Amino acid sequence: MAAEALVSVSTGVMNSVLEKLATLMGEEYTKHKSMQREVAFLKDDLSSIDVVLKKLENMEEELDPQTREWKNQVMEMAFHIEDCIDDFMHESGEHSNRGGVAFVGKIAQYINALRTRHQFANQIQQLKTFVKDVSERRKRYKLDECASGSSYVAVDPRVPALYTEAANLVGMEGPKGDLIKLLTSEEAAPVQPLRVVSIVGFGGLGKTTLANQVYHELGGQYDCRVFVSISQRPDMMKLLRRMITKLKMPEPTHTDEAQDLIDSIREYLREKRYFFIIDDIWDESVWEIIRCAFPDNKRGCKVITTTRIETVANATCNYRREFIYKMSPLDDQNSRKLFFSRVGQIDLQPLDEISNEILQKCGGLPLAIVSIASLLASQPTRSVSQWKHVCNSLSSNLRTDPTLEGMRQVLNLSYNNLPHRLKTCLLYIAMYPEDYIIRKTDLVRLWVAEGFIGKIHGQYANKVAGSCFNELVNRSMIQPTTIGFDGEVIRCKVHDMILDLIRLKSEEEKILGVVDDLEGMTAALRSKIRRLSLQLDYGANEGTIEARLSMPHIRSLALFGKSRFKFSIYELKSIRVLNVDCQGARMGDRIDITPICKLFHLRYLSISSPKKQRPTLILPTLIGDLKHLETLKLDTNITAMPSDIVDLPCLLHLHVPMGIRLPDGIRRMKALRTLHNFDVHMNSVDNLTGLSELTNLRSLDFCCDCDDVEHTTSQRGTFLNIFWSSVAKLLSCNLRYLWSGSNIFSPPFVELSSPSTSNSESNLEELHVAATWMFPRVPTWISQHQKLWKLGICVEKIMQEDFDLLAGLPDLLHLWLWIRKSPKKRIIIHGGAMTFKLLKYLRITCFAPCLTFMAGAMSELQTLELDIHEDGVERHGPSTIQGVEHLPRLRQVDVYIHFEGADTESQKRAADAEAILKNVISVYPGHPSINIMPKDNRNSLCKILELLSDSSDVDEGVERQRNDPVD
Repeated sequence: MAAEALVSVSTGVMNSVLEKLATLMGEEYTKHKSMQREVAFLKDDLSSIDVVLKKLENMEEELDPQTREWKNQVMEMAFHIEDCIDDFMHESGEHSNRGGVAFVGKIAQYINALRTRHQFANQIQQLKTFVKDVSERRKRYKLDECASGSSYVAVDPRVPALYTEAANLVGMEGPKGDLIKLLTSEEAAPVQPLRVVSIVGFGGLGKTTLANQVYHELGGQYDCRVFVSISQRPDMMKLLRRMITKLKMPEPTHTDEAQDLIDSIREYLREKRYFFIIDDIWDESVWEIIRCAFPDNKRGCKVITTTRIETVANATCNYRREFIYKMSPLDDQNSRKLFFSRVGQIDLQPLDEISNEILQKCGGLPLAIVSIASLLASQPTRSVSQWKHVCNSLSSNLRTDPTLEGMRQVLNLSYNNLPHRLKTCLLYIAMYPEDYIIRKTDLVRLWVAEGFIGKIHGQYANKVAGSCFNELVNRSMIQPTTIGFDGEVIRCKVHDMILDLIRLKSEEEKILGVVDDLEGMTAALRSKIRRLSLQLDYGANEGTIEARLSMPHIRSLALFGKSRFKFSIYELKSIRVLNVDCQGARMGDRIDITPICKLFHLRYLSISSPKKQRPTLILPTLIGDLKHLETLKLDTNITAMPSDIVDLPCLLHLHVPMGIRLPDGIRRMKALRTLHNFDVHMNSVDNLTGLSELTNLRSLDFCCDCDDVEHTTSQRGTFLNIFWSSVAKLLSCNLRYLWSGSNIFSPPFVELSSPSTSNSESNLEELHVAATWMFPRVPTWISQHQKLWKLGICVEKIMQEDFDLLAGLPDLLHLWLWIRKSPKKRIIIHGGAMTFKLLKYLRITCFAPCLTFMAGAMSELQTLELDIHEDGVERHGPSTIQGVEHLPRLRQVDVYIHFEGADTESQKRAADAEAILKNVISVYPGHPSINIMPKDNRNSLCKILELLSDSSDVDEGVERQRNDPVD
């Protein structure tokens, strides 16, 4: 990764200011002679200040309060100068661009231009005075004599393990056995009909890991099991609804009362043997509410709670201390095992003594051990002196006093050793609420919009930002929650201890302020902080919160939480990033954001809401002034797209809701790289053909299922063919991802020609059109796309040679085949080094797949999913699927058996089919996780393709986990 492409907050804003001052000295502004002399003065002085800032970056932890305050003043000054320049350049541009006006209008335009120039000249004089003062303080403090600190520390790409994976393997067998004994011991059964055991211990000890292992060990013995995590200040309604979702029970409608949800859960569990994990409880009152949902039905039900607070543990166990399991730190042997599994292969002898000292100071805390081991692994060399430096920086009493502050010191060390460019990206994550699942794609685009990624040659900014994200994962500063089969992290979260640390740091560095009440917001705005994250989470009964606060200096505003908070967009004069998560919105709400057309500095706009309660956004009819807008993401209902959106010169990423028609002229959006939810049937023929001219497009997510479009079948087919013709041209350019978000479960039967129109190498990596088109067979042109790693298609029928064709794709990792007609002859997947050599995920949707895996076939397959019909299983019996025992790396098998009818006979046939398949699959010696579930098609949320005797295809509509591209 080009390190110079990443910038810190202080040098980033200074670089931007210097670039804009240079622009003011260019040819376009030569008529402002006197102003240019003043600008030259500013540029020279700021350049010398910038040199000092670069020195101070490498000495961040050694800065005295006086120097730190000077640095903060410089940042505030740079922000203010940039705001003044931006305003002047915008006003000057407006005046010069207003052509074709009458003589009187030209006089007025000239007077306005003079006024703008005069105002800016006065501002320049004020800024000169400010810069002089700052420069004199620099000389008084002798900041030019500061020496540079340590150099850039590269991340070792060989660091293989994630923290959660490593902790699962180390030191858990003993505690797991002890906890199982507490849960299952017979002597206490008469005293405690509902067995509740609480794991208590310091953050980072592995409480959640232990509970999760017991959950998987015992969960199969119960009628239902649920694992649910709790935040520090949970939304109880949201928490109870999450429990209902995990129980797969119907949710009560039209209720805002927790009591109604609790009653529903109690009734559902009344006759069931259940097992719950309630993870990370912070307050006794939270448990008192959750406890009401668990009936004492004397069926041997179990609940495990985890907490960091002993009083909470007492309360959850009804003050019976014998049911509290106190989590202990790892012993020396397991600490050493965890440590060296993370550091990697090294020569132990010279580092043995110092490694023992490091482990002693880590006190057996897994999180501390992993953090320090990751730090050591990232060093360019493995020397005793480097390890001693790390050791001397650790707190000496972690084992005897594992307090929150002690843990912060350990994490702080890992933070301090990050390159300053990575620190900026990490501290920005402080904007997210606790336990928030962060999409990698969104985060890297935000970093780019914030200017943390400088101008680069030869690499997309998002690609550099993606590398930065991966480095933070390697250093265990962020934790992946979803990983694609290609190994890329799709979603992540931040450990709450690390989040606490980076929030403190971000406030110290004046990077970002987090506010959870109106009083705090007033204080934050008074401090002139430039980035603000509002996390107002009041109860529904408190209604809408309205605020008229002056925020002209705010550059980034993020809104989270369920409160219906209103603010004036007119106040966001300098805003670059606006990120709104409308958790508090309600269906039927109308949110007017027409003033955004005045936010001419805006680079990133994202407004999202929960799918079941989406409000409607009212957009402006014109947004032509948003010349810097790069990302527009609208995950909510909207009235209509602004008519001039096609003329925005910098728009790179456009995400619109499904069923939205884009204005004609899409061919003019030459910069576009991502287009999400492009509706084939809603758009005009001009847009369908114009799509082919977007040669920079890398990701296209489309749909063609808008029910309210009145097109005949032939018209829809014509639209699809025009669209496919444009896609064919894009495939010969830069298109990497082609994905259908359609909900059609009866895809049209089409015979499409090869999408390849040239002999150039195809760059296509993902193709998913399973719900959009049905091909007669697997298209032969698929073999042209040798970089394809993810494929989902629907075919009328399949034969042996079709599978052989797919087996030759060298990079294929993920395959979903939707087969409408069951094979007449058994499909054999042969073994061999060159057949499906990388495939890790296989999903087949078919009436009866009649598939056999031979020895050596799909040697890397980890997950197998089957969507089949109970009639097909009844007809073919065990031969429906054969050879599962030949899949050496198989870890998970999910089978969905679809049946129709509510009568006892239908359900019996489905149960028989389940028994047949369980016998077939359970012969596998590796004991994969097997999940076989009958599915009643009458109650399916998605309409399954009509079931035809021996020619049907079924699908439960399992939500996809798409690896959104990072451009």
